[in-house]
Amino acid sequence: MSVFKRRLGQYAQLGDDVWTVFDELERQDHVFEPDEDIIQAGDRASKVFILQSGWAIRYRLLEDGRRQIVNFMLPGDVFDLQALGDLKADHSVTTVTECHVAVIPAEPFINMLKSSGMLASAFWWSAVQEESILREQIVRIGRRSARERIGHLLLELHRRYTGATGQQVDRLTMPLTRADIADALGLTPVHVSRTMSAMRRSGLISEEKGAITLEDRDRLARLSYFDMDYLHLKKLNLLNRIATEREHERSSIDIS
Repeated sequence: MSVFKRRLGQYAQLGDDVWTVFDELERQDHVFEPDEDIIQAGDRASKVFILQSGWAIRYRLLEDGRRQIVNFMLPGDVFDLQALGDLKADHSVTTVTECHVAVIPAEPFINMLKSSGMLASAFWWSAVQEESILREQIVRIGRRSARERIGHLLLELHRRYTGATGQQVDRLTMPLTRADIADALGLTPVHVSRTMSAMRRSGLISEEKGAITLEDRDRLARLSYFDMDYLHLKKLNLLNRIATEREHERSSIDIS
């Protein structure tokens, strides 16, 4: 669970005592093969999933078979918190690669959040990040050019992946097809292929099987209007903030 702990650690400094509560949770580890459903639309959401390794996609499928990828699930991601409201899944999550997933029943997960304010705060910030990513996805599809969409998505995936794994590299192992990228960005696979070829020629990226290297991240960020602030990855030391607020409250009581 080191990747997951590193991801939550981007939002709050969680000590060993806090993680003890999480480590004692009832959970099972499952291995899903590529192209296997983890969640199907319409399923009763009764479990929380934590992706420990591999890539998956969250998507909606139209009646005629067209697919809209809403988000990519990377190591350390948590889904589906709809389980906390005893709701039916309104989307599907399917693996792209072999995925190792921790499966936690909803009820003990909720009890854990009730017992640990620090963990609850970290999970809340994780949900805030996903909402921000979804908002950015709307802007990406609605207002950006094809090159801007692709560049912006690559930079987002790179930043999320390096943040969770701690691997500060420009080469991103990305097992996505042209169709996957097209279904995420509202483009055709042919348009994606042509645009990425142009990006290679201009020195922005290079490709080899199963991996993309961001050759000039700064220039790509400028051309794609990428500002990572929406990812909310500035470390939030909630523990110190809470402690400071409590100390302030005690001081106010002493003074009065």
